[in-house]
Amino acid sequence: MEEGNRTVVYLAEQVVVLVSCGLSLAGSSLIIVTFLLWSDLRTTPRRLLVYLSLSDWLSAASYAFGVWKVFQTDSVDCVVQGSVSTFANTSSFFWTVSIAVYLYVLIVRCSQRGADSLEPLFHLVSWGVPLIVTVAAVSLNKIGYDASEVSVGWCWVRIHETDRVLWMLLTGKIWEFLAYLILPVLYVLIKRHIHKAGIGNTSQGAANCIMFVLFTQPLRTRLCNALFCCCCCCCSKCRAEAQDSHSAPHRQLLAQDTSSQREEEGTSQARTDR
Repeated sequence: MEEGNRTVVYLAEQVVVLVSCGLSLAGSSLIIVTFLLWSDLRTTPRRLLVYLSLSDWLSAASYAFGVWKVFQTDSVDCVVQGSVSTFANTSSFFWTVSIAVYLYVLIVRCSQRGADSLEPLFHLVSWGVPLIVTVAAVSLNKIGYDASEVSVGWCWVRIHETDRVLWMLLTGKIWEFLAYLILPVLYVLIKRHIHKAGIGNTSQGAANCIMFVLFTQPLRTRLCNALFCCCCCCCSKCRAEAQDSHSAPHRQLLAQDTSSQREEEGTSQARTDR
Protein backbone atom coordinates (compact mmCIF):
# COMPACT_ATOMS: atom_id res chain seq x y z
CA MET A 1 0.00 0.00 0.00
CA GLU A 2 1.38 3.40 -0.99
CA GLU A 3 1.68 6.08 1.66
CA GLY A 4 3.01 9.39 0.33
CA ASN A 5 6.24 8.64 -1.52
CA ARG A 6 6.74 5.15 -0.17
CA THR A 7 5.08 1.76 0.02
CA VAL A 8 4.15 0.43 3.43
CA VAL A 9 5.58 -3.01 4.21
CA TYR A 10 3.28 -5.01 6.47
CA LEU A 11 4.57 -7.08 9.36
CA ALA A 12 3.19 -10.29 7.85
CA GLU A 13 5.15 -9.62 4.67
CA GLN A 14 8.32 -9.05 6.68
CA VAL A 15 7.85 -12.29 8.60
CA VAL A 16 7.28 -14.35 5.47
CA VAL A 17 10.32 -12.89 3.70
CA LEU A 18 12.54 -13.25 6.78
CA VAL A 19 11.53 -16.90 7.20
CA SER A 20 12.24 -17.54 3.53
CA CYS A 21 15.63 -15.84 3.81
CA GLY A 22 16.41 -17.83 6.94
CA LEU A 23 15.69 -21.12 5.19
CA SER A 24 17.83 -20.08 2.24
CA LEU A 25 20.69 -19.12 4.55
CA ALA A 26 20.44 -22.44 6.41
CA GLY A 27 20.37 -24.50 3.23
CA SER A 28 23.25 -22.65 1.60
CA SER A 29 25.30 -22.84 4.79
CA LEU A 30 24.74 -26.59 5.04
CA ILE A 31 25.98 -27.13 1.49
CA ILE A 32 29.09 -25.02 2.10
CA VAL A 33 29.90 -26.57 5.49
CA THR A 34 29.56 -30.17 4.29
CA PHE A 35 31.79 -29.38 1.33
CA LEU A 36 34.45 -27.99 3.68
CA LEU A 37 34.21 -30.88 6.14
CA TRP A 38 34.40 -33.80 3.71
CA SER A 39 37.45 -33.19 1.56
CA ASP A 40 37.24 -36.58 -0.17
CA LEU A 41 33.99 -35.54 -1.86
CA ARG A 42 35.19 -32.24 -3.33
CA THR A 43 34.37 -32.85 -6.96
CA THR A 44 33.80 -30.28 -9.68
CA PRO A 45 29.96 -30.55 -9.64
CA ARG A 46 29.90 -30.08 -5.88
CA ARG A 47 32.30 -27.16 -6.14
CA LEU A 48 30.02 -25.45 -8.67
CA LEU A 49 27.11 -26.03 -6.31
CA VAL A 50 29.11 -24.36 -3.52
CA TYR A 51 29.71 -21.27 -5.68
CA LEU A 52 25.98 -21.07 -6.38
CA SER A 53 25.32 -21.46 -2.65
CA LEU A 54 27.72 -18.59 -1.87
CA SER A 55 25.75 -16.33 -4.20
CA ASP A 56 22.45 -17.48 -2.71
CA TRP A 57 23.80 -16.94 0.81
CA LEU A 58 24.83 -13.35 0.04
CA SER A 59 21.53 -12.69 -1.69
CA ALA A 60 19.44 -14.04 1.20
CA ALA A 61 21.53 -12.18 3.79
CA SER A 62 21.20 -8.85 1.96
CA TYR A 63 17.46 -9.29 1.45
CA ALA A 64 16.98 -10.25 5.11
CA PHE A 65 18.85 -7.12 6.21
CA GLY A 66 16.79 -4.96 3.87
CA VAL A 67 13.39 -6.33 4.90
CA TRP A 68 14.36 -6.12 8.57
CA LYS A 69 15.55 -2.53 8.19
CA VAL A 70 12.80 -1.31 5.78
CA PHE A 71 14.75 1.60 4.31
CA GLN A 72 13.06 4.99 3.95
CA THR A 73 15.83 7.10 2.37
CA ASP A 74 18.96 6.90 0.23
CA SER A 75 21.27 6.08 3.13
CA VAL A 76 24.73 4.52 2.85
CA ASP A 77 23.58 1.17 4.17
CA CYS A 78 20.72 1.27 1.66
CA VAL A 79 23.19 1.63 -1.22
CA VAL A 80 25.45 -1.08 0.21
CA GLN A 81 22.56 -3.48 0.68
CA GLY A 82 21.25 -2.77 -2.81
CA SER A 83 24.70 -3.29 -4.32
CA VAL A 84 25.30 -6.61 -2.54
CA SER A 85 21.87 -7.96 -3.44
CA THR A 86 22.29 -6.87 -7.08
CA PHE A 87 25.68 -8.59 -7.37
CA ALA A 88 24.65 -11.78 -5.52
CA ASN A 89 21.31 -12.18 -7.25
CA THR A 90 22.80 -11.71 -10.73
CA SER A 91 25.67 -14.06 -9.90
CA SER A 92 23.18 -16.69 -8.75
CA PHE A 93 21.49 -16.67 -12.16
CA PHE A 94 24.83 -17.10 -13.91
CA TRP A 95 25.94 -19.98 -11.67
CA THR A 96 22.61 -21.74 -12.19
CA VAL A 97 23.09 -21.60 -15.95
CA SER A 98 26.75 -22.63 -15.56
CA ILE A 99 25.76 -25.80 -13.72
CA ALA A 100 23.24 -26.61 -16.45
CA VAL A 101 25.92 -26.12 -19.13
CA TYR A 102 28.30 -28.33 -17.14
CA LEU A 103 25.69 -31.10 -16.96
CA TYR A 104 24.98 -30.78 -20.68
CA VAL A 105 28.63 -31.18 -21.65
CA LEU A 106 29.16 -33.95 -19.11
CA ILE A 107 26.09 -36.05 -19.92
CA VAL A 108 25.13 -35.23 -23.51
CA ARG A 109 28.63 -34.65 -24.89
CA CYS A 110 30.06 -37.38 -22.65
CA SER A 111 33.16 -35.31 -21.92
CA GLN A 112 34.22 -34.91 -18.32
CA ARG A 113 37.46 -33.24 -19.36
CA GLY A 114 35.58 -30.74 -21.52
CA ALA A 115 33.11 -30.01 -18.73
CA ASP A 116 35.87 -29.51 -16.15
CA SER A 117 37.78 -27.21 -18.50
CA LEU A 118 34.81 -24.80 -18.50
CA GLU A 119 35.20 -23.95 -14.81
CA PRO A 120 37.54 -20.93 -15.36
CA LEU A 121 35.06 -19.53 -17.89
CA PHE A 122 32.24 -20.02 -15.39
CA HIS A 123 34.16 -17.98 -12.82
CA LEU A 124 34.93 -15.23 -15.32
CA VAL A 125 31.31 -14.86 -16.38
CA SER A 126 29.47 -15.65 -13.14
CA TRP A 127 31.55 -13.29 -10.99
CA GLY A 128 32.80 -10.84 -13.61
CA VAL A 129 29.57 -9.79 -15.34
CA PRO A 130 27.64 -9.16 -12.08
CA LEU A 131 30.61 -7.20 -10.71
CA ILE A 132 30.84 -5.00 -13.81
CA VAL A 133 27.09 -4.34 -13.82
CA THR A 134 27.02 -3.55 -10.10
CA VAL A 135 30.04 -1.23 -10.22
CA ALA A 136 28.56 0.60 -13.20
CA ALA A 137 25.21 1.02 -11.45
CA VAL A 138 26.80 2.30 -8.23
CA SER A 139 29.16 4.62 -10.12
CA LEU A 140 26.25 6.18 -12.01
CA ASN A 141 24.27 6.54 -8.77
CA LYS A 142 21.52 4.17 -9.92
CA ILE A 143 21.35 2.00 -6.78
CA GLY A 144 19.39 3.37 -3.85
CA TYR A 145 15.95 3.82 -2.35
CA ASP A 146 13.17 2.33 -4.50
CA ALA A 147 10.22 3.18 -2.20
CA SER A 148 9.60 -0.59 -1.94
CA GLU A 149 7.68 -0.38 -5.20
CA VAL A 150 9.48 -3.45 -6.58
CA SER A 151 10.71 -5.00 -3.34
CA VAL A 152 9.73 -5.75 0.24
CA GLY A 153 11.72 -3.15 2.13
CA TRP A 154 15.14 -3.56 0.55
CA CYS A 155 16.89 -1.19 -1.86
CA TRP A 156 17.52 -1.66 -5.56
CA VAL A 157 17.29 0.77 -8.51
CA ARG A 158 16.32 4.32 -7.54
CA ILE A 159 12.63 4.72 -8.21
CA HIS A 160 12.95 8.31 -9.50
CA GLU A 161 15.48 7.53 -12.24
CA THR A 162 14.06 8.13 -15.70
CA ASP A 163 15.87 5.09 -17.10
CA ARG A 164 15.03 2.86 -14.12
CA VAL A 165 13.44 0.16 -16.31
CA LEU A 166 16.68 -0.23 -18.27
CA TRP A 167 18.72 -0.53 -15.08
CA MET A 168 16.25 -2.96 -13.57
CA LEU A 169 16.84 -5.13 -16.60
CA LEU A 170 20.62 -4.76 -16.48
CA THR A 171 20.88 -5.37 -12.74
CA GLY A 172 18.86 -8.54 -12.67
CA LYS A 173 15.75 -8.99 -14.76
CA ILE A 174 17.35 -9.52 -18.16
CA TRP A 175 19.66 -12.22 -16.74
CA GLU A 176 16.68 -13.80 -15.03
CA PHE A 177 14.75 -13.90 -18.30
CA LEU A 178 17.74 -15.41 -20.11
CA ALA A 179 18.08 -18.07 -17.40
CA TYR A 180 14.41 -18.96 -17.80
CA LEU A 181 14.98 -19.40 -21.54
CA ILE A 182 18.29 -21.28 -21.43
CA LEU A 183 17.67 -23.66 -18.51
CA PRO A 184 14.61 -25.47 -19.95
CA VAL A 185 16.38 -25.96 -23.29
CA LEU A 186 19.47 -27.50 -21.70
CA TYR A 187 17.54 -29.76 -19.36
CA VAL A 188 15.23 -30.92 -22.16
CA LEU A 189 18.30 -31.84 -24.21
CA ILE A 190 19.74 -33.72 -21.23
CA LYS A 191 16.47 -35.56 -20.64
CA ARG A 192 16.16 -36.50 -24.33
CA HIS A 193 19.71 -37.83 -24.33
CA ILE A 194 19.09 -39.93 -21.23
CA HIS A 195 15.75 -41.10 -22.61
CA LYS A 196 17.49 -42.42 -25.73
CA ALA A 197 19.63 -44.62 -23.46
CA GLY A 198 16.32 -46.40 -22.06
CA ILE A 199 16.28 -44.68 -18.74
CA GLY A 200 13.18 -42.63 -19.42
CA ASN A 201 11.59 -40.75 -16.54
CA THR A 202 14.41 -41.55 -14.10
CA SER A 203 16.59 -38.90 -15.73
CA GLN A 204 16.96 -36.83 -12.60
CA GLY A 205 18.17 -39.75 -10.54
CA ALA A 206 20.50 -40.84 -13.32
CA ALA A 207 21.97 -37.38 -13.63
CA ASN A 208 22.52 -37.20 -9.88
CA CYS A 209 24.14 -40.64 -9.92
CA ILE A 210 26.47 -39.64 -12.74
CA MET A 211 27.38 -36.37 -11.05
CA PHE A 212 27.74 -37.40 -7.44
CA VAL A 213 28.64 -41.11 -7.62
CA LEU A 214 30.19 -42.29 -10.86
CA PHE A 215 32.32 -39.17 -11.30
CA THR A 216 33.30 -38.99 -7.63
CA GLN A 217 36.63 -40.77 -7.16
CA PRO A 218 36.25 -41.64 -3.44
CA LEU A 219 32.81 -43.12 -4.02
CA ARG A 220 34.04 -45.06 -7.04
CA THR A 221 36.87 -46.45 -4.92
CA ARG A 222 34.53 -47.45 -2.13
CA LEU A 223 32.12 -49.09 -4.54
CA CYS A 224 34.94 -51.02 -6.20
CA ASN A 225 36.25 -52.17 -2.82
CA ALA A 226 32.76 -53.31 -1.83
CA LEU A 227 32.33 -55.22 -5.08
CA PHE A 228 35.80 -56.74 -4.69
CA CYS A 229 35.00 -57.91 -1.16
CA CYS A 230 31.70 -59.39 -2.33
CA CYS A 231 33.47 -61.22 -5.16
CA CYS A 232 36.15 -62.51 -2.78
CA CYS A 233 33.53 -63.74 -0.33
CA CYS A 234 31.59 -65.48 -3.10
CA CYS A 235 34.77 -67.06 -4.51
CA SER A 236 35.86 -68.25 -1.06
CA LYS A 237 32.45 -69.78 -0.43
CA CYS A 238 32.42 -71.51 -3.81
CA ARG A 239 35.97 -72.78 -3.26
CA ALA A 240 35.04 -74.14 0.15
CA GLU A 241 31.97 -75.88 -1.26
CA ALA A 242 34.05 -77.34 -4.08
CA GLN A 243 36.64 -78.63 -1.64
CA ASP A 244 33.91 -80.14 0.52
CA SER A 245 32.28 -81.85 -2.44
CA HIS A 246 35.68 -83.10 -3.64
CA SER A 247 36.75 -84.45 -0.27
CA ALA A 248 33.37 -85.97 0.60
CA PRO A 249 33.97 -89.23 -1.40
CA HIS A 250 37.38 -89.62 0.22
CA ARG A 251 35.88 -89.20 3.65
CA GLN A 252 33.19 -91.72 2.80
CA LEU A 253 35.74 -94.27 1.56
CA LEU A 254 37.84 -93.70 4.66
CA ALA A 255 34.81 -94.30 6.85
CA GLN A 256 34.00 -97.49 4.95
CA ASP A 257 37.59 -98.74 5.27
CA THR A 258 37.56 -98.03 9.00
CA SER A 259 34.28 -99.89 9.40
CA SER A 260 35.54 -102.89 7.42
CA GLN A 261 38.74 -103.00 9.45
CA ARG A 262 36.74 -103.02 12.68
CA GLU A 263 34.56 -105.88 11.41
CA GLU A 264 37.63 -107.92 10.47
CA GLU A 265 39.19 -107.28 13.85
CA GLY A 266 35.96 -108.37 15.53
CA THR A 267 35.84 -111.60 13.47
CA SER A 268 39.46 -112.42 14.28
CA GLN A 269 38.86 -111.89 17.97
CA ALA A 270 35.85 -114.21 17.88
CA ARG A 271 37.87 -117.01 16.27
CA THR A 272 40.62 -116.63 18.83
CA ASP A 273 38.12 -117.00 21.66
CA ARG A 274 36.85 -120.25 20.19
